[in-house]
Amino acid sequence: MKRFISLLRELKSRGIEEAWLVGGVVRDFFLGREPTDVDIACGESDVNAVVARLGGAIVGKPPFCTVSTSLLGFPVEISLLSGPGIPKDLERRDFTINALAMDAEGNIIDPFGGAGDIRRRVLRLVPAPASPYDADPVRVVRLLRFACTLGFAVDPETEERTKSFIAAHKGELANVAQERYGKELLKGFAERPHYFLSLLEDYFLLPVVLPQVEAMRGVEQPVIFHPEGDVLRHTFRVLAEAEKTMENTGQDVVLALGALLHDVGKPQSAQPHPKYERVCFFGHQEAGEEIALDLLSGWAVPGKTASQVAALVKHHMIPGGNFTKRTCVKLIRKLGPELAEKLFDLALCDARGSMGSGENIQAARELFLEVLDNLRQAQEASDKRWVNGHDVMEILGIPPGPEVGRVLEELDVAAGTGRLRGKDEALGWLKERAKGEGKSEVNRTG
Repeated sequence: MKRFISLLRELKSRGIEEAWLVGGVVRDFFLGREPTDVDIACGESDVNAVVARLGGAIVGKPPFCTVSTSLLGFPVEISLLSGPGIPKDLERRDFTINALAMDAEGNIIDPFGGAGDIRRRVLRLVPAPASPYDADPVRVVRLLRFACTLGFAVDPETEERTKSFIAAHKGELANVAQERYGKELLKGFAERPHYFLSLLEDYFLLPVVLPQVEAMRGVEQPVIFHPEGDVLRHTFRVLAEAEKTMENTGQDVVLALGALLHDVGKPQSAQPHPKYERVCFFGHQEAGEEIALDLLSGWAVPGKTASQVAALVKHHMIPGGNFTKRTCVKLIRKLGPELAEKLFDLALCDARGSMGSGENIQAARELFLEVLDNLRQAQEASDKRWVNGHDVMEILGIPPGPEVGRVLEELDVAAGTGRLRGKDEALGWLKERAKGEGKSEVNRTG
């Protein structure tokens, strides 16, 4: 903690006499973890005076604004005391494990037994006269996020108070800006997605926080394909499989959200089909893609993450279909190798979530890896400079357009199947085609 205490001394050298490390940075000290955020409370009365001394920017509006700045190379968030003195400030925080402070001498201020709750691994509301949830309803989701990411149990009294608050304030909770929920939901799903969804279900939060997921409840599926039950039950099972995968590979919010939302388009796509004499979900992938993009936009998820999740939702059925080497090439061209590999993780979770073995997905993955390896070898043999659109247009004498893409795909398929082993062979085929000697399908050249 000496590195962080030095921040308080730096503040004093700049004229801010009273300051404390608060919240997560102190909690992480007790947990033996490297802090991810550094929050400081100071005794100044004017936020503009803090900016004048430290620089940075004001985030939010008074009286709940902070100063986001950098001290000694650390990004920090500095707030004004929300009460007369640090104990009163801590009284207005959410949970005892966050109602902790440390001064410049390393002394701990712990008026509510937060350190003891950390040792017992218990989440407990600050025992203040006013409910912490009245000040910020988002804290009901934050409680479950902490339970998920820290692995703490919820104190029985806190559980009762939380569920009572949720039951009495459903309308208020439903009107909270989705962006504020998004910050908590992303952290929870990135850590333990199945457990986190189970907590949200247990606390009756799905209808108000994730209505798109709640809409899956009761949407029945053909037993021949989904003996596990309705779409929501299936989604729980897929998230359980995703959580097992993440236990081996680490945090993966893209896979977790892909598992959560892969069938989110089914409720609006469900239609009885006279030919098959059962309910079908044609187009649910495309509908799910739109819903996923809209939902993640509301959460203010970074654009790259949102587009990757939406792509998984849109294409999650491909690995289980009629999978060929050409399909492999199309996936690589469309998604890129890394996201395409993640698609197989999702497809395998989906298959096992339907009580299947996933053998067909494993076989498709092996074919995909074979094609990917062939493509990489061809690129390496080409000094990593494979044929591009300019090569195609120059040699064949054709303008930009769909034909260029078709030729490039044909070349990639040939490389992926090992029939073209480098750029020189690919250029040779293009030149033969330009002379009228090429065929519609790439043949191996010498």
